[in-house]
This record gives sequence, C-alpha cells and structure tokens, in this order.
Amino acid sequence: MIIMSSLVSLSLYISTLVISLCFHLLLSPASSFRQPQPPNSPDWVSIEEKTRLGSTPPSCHNKCNGCHPCMAVQVPTLPSHDRFQPGLSKAITNSMQFFDPSGNQYSNYKPLGWKCRCGDRFYNP
Repeated sequence: MIIMSSLVSLSLYISTLVISLCFHLLLSPASSFRQPQPPNSPDWVSIEEKTRLGSTPPSCHNKCNGCHPCMAVQVPTLPSHDRFQPGLSKAITNSMQFFDPSGNQYSNYKPLGWKCRCGDRFYNP
C-alpha cells in the first residue's frame, strides 16, 4: 500500500512537472531562445554597403572616346529654372514653381547625376 501511494505521488509529481514545463515553453517569448546570429562581418563590408546607398554608377566602358581611365563620377544636375520649356504658359509655370526642387523652398536640395569622366572631360554614360 505504501508503495502504491508513493508511485501515485511520483506520477502526480512527474505529470505536474511536465505540464508546468509545457506551459513555460508555450508562454515564454520566442526572443528568449538562442537564435543563430550571422557571423561578424569585417568593417569594409559595412562601408561598402553605405557607399552603395542610392543609385549605382553606370558602366563607362568605351564611353570616353578612347580616353583612359574612363571612370563614373557624380556631378550636380542643372537647375530646372535654367532650362527653357516651350509651350508652357506663365500661369502654369508659376503654379509649378511650388513643386520645383530648385525653388527657394528647396534651396538646399542638390540633385546629383552620373557622368563618365576622363581627365578634365565629361561624357554621357
């Protein structure tokens, strides 16, 4: 009889332990478990990713009329108020001035474009 009662209490203890372990696993946040981390990358990889932000440079292969080395460089684009747009009335031009990135509202906006450069000359990519 004593052996039976100890077996019942042992099975009750084990079942309670298993149930509490299951509740603990179900209710604990997933972030508490060890997740595989990517290997630490060298510093040059993060620098390379930062320089890759924005547009990518064009290929300047055979773009500089035989001049070498022909390399892609970023240059400021011309402001749009210097460009002549035939056919636009003055009212439309004035209403579009709000959206013009070269207007006073956006005076610190300096868009860049890509050109191919060889020496002191620039070529279209």
